[in-house]
Amino acid sequence: MEQTEFLVIGAGPYGLAAAAYAQSRGIDVHVIGKPMDFWATQMPEGMLLRSGADWHLDAAGVHTFERYLSRRDLTPEQVHPISLALFNDYALWFMEQHGLAPRPALVRELSRVNGGFTATLDDGSQVRAPNVLLGLGFGWFPHYPPDLVDLLPAGRWSHTCETVRFDFLKGRRVLIIGGRQSAYEWAALMNECGVTEIHLSHRHPIPEFVVTDWSWVQPMVRTTVADHAWWRNLSPAEQETIRRRFWEAGRLKLEPWLAPRIRRENIRIWEETHVTACEISADSALTVRLNSGIQLRVDHVLLATGYKVNMRNVTFLDRATILDAMQLADGYPVLDPEFQTSVPGLYVSGFAATRDFGPFFGFVVGCPVAARVIGDAVATAASN
Repeated sequence: MEQTEFLVIGAGPYGLAAAAYAQSRGIDVHVIGKPMDFWATQMPEGMLLRSGADWHLDAAGVHTFERYLSRRDLTPEQVHPISLALFNDYALWFMEQHGLAPRPALVRELSRVNGGFTATLDDGSQVRAPNVLLGLGFGWFPHYPPDLVDLLPAGRWSHTCETVRFDFLKGRRVLIIGGRQSAYEWAALMNECGVTEIHLSHRHPIPEFVVTDWSWVQPMVRTTVADHAWWRNLSPAEQETIRRRFWEAGRLKLEPWLAPRIRRENIRIWEETHVTACEISADSALTVRLNSGIQLRVDHVLLATGYKVNMRNVTFLDRATILDAMQLADGYPVLDPEFQTSVPGLYVSGFAATRDFGPFFGFVVGCPVAARVIGDAVATAASN
């Protein structure tokens, strides 16, 4: 059985950032997971990011995205908007700079034994560690609204995270339910891949296609370095004000480069609507009714309904020794100011940490800060 001081499960942005920083603190680190797997397999080719070049992975502020660009003789202006492919290449470069070599395996079970953790991998091997980070990405938590799913015929719908290649929809008609960036960008990409007719239905007004100001986010995230508990010490009203601002920036405003790709005759937007019924017609088409009275005939329904944390979806966590011992709140793990769960030595970062650290930690911008806080905590535990 292999032994390590710090086991990082997940080789996405949060896992890589934490592993690099912990390694710089002299901690023995073992990373399990295919590098940037969710980004590579559950995001569509041609996707563009909303983040700026100042969002990066390095807690030391050295191997940043801007440094990567400079090494390639590129400026932030030249690569805006940042492509998915370019950011994935940056992540590979980041791993090279830090000498990270994640083991491309899956964890079949993580259990707690004698005060430590044992991870059993898909090849049958095991890794033992006193400290574990669950660098859980969005892939564990797609949201399927029950009231909506109950209306849709089985086999005729999918979620955006499951639908990143569009060949099977070429020449067909699609209804996208949702109104965030992903809904509109999937619509653009589908149109460019030959989908004949695209409808979007969402409950809010049509977003504005304007430049979004994210400059206020970085200073707020950095506050967590000096005061790990600042977010949880805010009043519920103060937290809601920040969440609302984040929501408005992310949902009510979309990137201007997307507008010309959406303004097409075969793309129809049904604002302030929701689905009330869906039936299979005699010709196998779907007849979808909206609350506005509109009836749509489509071949497939795509749920751009986002993600919702539920730690019980993380199937490799042993129920008896971890899940039943983990304090949860509305599906989220209850974390201490160092990102540690109620199971000693088990840390969680990324989207699943947003309840206790703020909405920023569902995005790359939070990676360096989470890495520093968690790495320092593990280093302190190792020295005791």
